[in-house]
Amino acid sequence: MSDDTLHLSVLDLATREYGQSNTEALQGSIDMAVHAEKLGYERFWVAEHHGMPGITSSAPAVLLSAVGAATSTIRIGSGGVMLPNHAPLVIAEQFGTLRALYGDRVDLGLGRAPGTDGATAMALRRTDRLDVDDFPDRLADLIGFFTGMSSDNPLSGIRAVPGYGDVPEFWLLGSSGYSAQVAGALGVSFAFAHHFASDNTEAALALYRDSFRPSRFRQTPNALIGVQVVTDEDPAVVDEQSAPGMISFIRMRQGAKPEPVSMDEARAYEFNDLERRFIAARTERQAYGTADQVADKINALVESTGANGVIVAPGAAQARYRHQALDVVAGLHAAGRLVPAGAASASSAASASASASV
Repeated sequence: MSDDTLHLSVLDLATREYGQSNTEALQGSIDMAVHAEKLGYERFWVAEHHGMPGITSSAPAVLLSAVGAATSTIRIGSGGVMLPNHAPLVIAEQFGTLRALYGDRVDLGLGRAPGTDGATAMALRRTDRLDVDDFPDRLADLIGFFTGMSSDNPLSGIRAVPGYGDVPEFWLLGSSGYSAQVAGALGVSFAFAHHFASDNTEAALALYRDSFRPSRFRQTPNALIGVQVVTDEDPAVVDEQSAPGMISFIRMRQGAKPEPVSMDEARAYEFNDLERRFIAARTERQAYGTADQVADKINALVESTGANGVIVAPGAAQARYRHQALDVVAGLHAAGRLVPAGAASASSAASASASASV
């Protein structure tokens, strides 16, 4: 990616709306990818989550194969595959298969969180050892299955087929400084999960750039930030479309695995003062509101973080409003209203200089 434009991507969770089947939710994810491609977005990622009734993206590689078949130009990838849940060889074979099917459109984004609760993580891993201390070793093995390993690695005689020699674009995902440092040290791209962890975004991206070392993968840092977008010119619609997700998130924080919330339930729900403060804090640095407000929020985040791009996480309850979020952001970008880091301050400086010379 060059730094002369702001790059736009999409993050999807294959959301299952109230009353939908899993089939309908997954088809909705494919439909969103097709829509994003038509709008000119650069990449479409799906996230790995398990045991959540409202999210059907538990098998990213399988869903990405369907997305790849329905599209032709947009990059497809994981945002991300949770590496501790899987044997590195399995991931290499899965994404090697995607590469064989869809060529160099494939991104492999990796995270170190479980993406689920402890019991489900144990069921996935078949062990009660759920720490992430071996993440660097697993990551090294995974990269090695694509690029080759040193002879002193006991796995060096194992070949990933498909996979070996067919390297996807690597990304590390994270919501902390740890992943930022690892991404920088490896010289790979980094995506920060600002859409659900907005407190440390600037610090993490600064740490990534400071830690970055050129590698066979990249010569310069490349960072995306996830931004949740719910938009409409009517503030009441924004509130209504946000409410089911907020209710679900509150319930998850209370230890539940909530079923999708209906629009009727959301309209009748009375948020208490604590919940309203939580929602205000959660949405303060996301792009909620009118098109003008979305532009202001995204530009402020890009300017403060220095990110190369934004990965839009549509947060509305209903599909047509999630599509609308993509429409609005793409329209703002086409109109030149979303600018890369430094462009706004450079423009202001140029205007001030011109005024001073008059």
